[in-house]
Amino acid sequence: MLAGMEWALQRSRRSRVTDGASATVLDDTAGFVFLHEGRAAVRTATGCWLPVAAGDLVLVPHRADLTVRGEDGADLTAAVLAAPPSRAHGDPALPSVLVARAFGPAEPGMATLVRGMECGWSTVGGRVRSGDTVICSRITTTIAVTAVRMWVEQQPTGTDRWLASALDPRIARALRAIHADPARPWTVAGMAREATMSRAVFAARFAEVVGRTPAGYLVATRVDAGRALLADGSATVAEVAHRVGYRSELGFARAFRRESGMSPSCWRSSVRSAPASAP
Repeated sequence: MLAGMEWALQRSRRSRVTDGASATVLDDTAGFVFLHEGRAAVRTATGCWLPVAAGDLVLVPHRADLTVRGEDGADLTAAVLAAPPSRAHGDPALPSVLVARAFGPAEPGMATLVRGMECGWSTVGGRVRSGDTVICSRITTTIAVTAVRMWVEQQPTGTDRWLASALDPRIARALRAIHADPARPWTVAGMAREATMSRAVFAARFAEVVGRTPAGYLVATRVDAGRALLADGSATVAEVAHRVGYRSELGFARAFRRESGMSPSCWRSSVRSAPASAP
């Protein structure tokens, strides 16, 4: 998977986002945001606000919008990327947004490269050097691929099987559809249609490459989406349950407890009580 990934840098810029203000840093494009200092929240394609801290890198591997809300002196670099023509749609096995937590401390060399990126955006007193576009594109791909590797390492056990779906483009189509709209009233038959497979063949193949049943994977995906909404703190548990596809707060709470080992309310309290500087 990593060997097949490649991006070209269109432009990049380092800037600060005022506390409480929001800025759309990616507009229907791939790209990444690296937070040098402070804290922020990023709004994904699903409308969820996801908290990030200094050192985190947010990668958007497919064309999408990404908005950043500043908190505690957010200082960031935003890079706008493009895939080569042969890979214009990106890798279908990756989710729409992934976060490599503590990317800077874990990969100081990569963080240094990000800090030096000012390609394609004119600055006062700056000058364009011959070969900037080529060199910065090579750097961009290295940073993005390193972020993908870190994201994989930070996922729960079994993600290696989820990534194995890259070997089966039909399963990858179903996974992408689930992540794009986890609240949809999914059935195994509906997932199979996305993969253009029969229900029985799809269920068996999905379990083989992902390591979970389609229904089990759907529950985990909805709970993950619920965590992001709960961390934002602006919605009640009942509202979160509805937005991620559950008809009742009780059903969501049961699923959340099975996946997380605690209730949604307890999980939200634990996030709020965590130190602000924690990765």
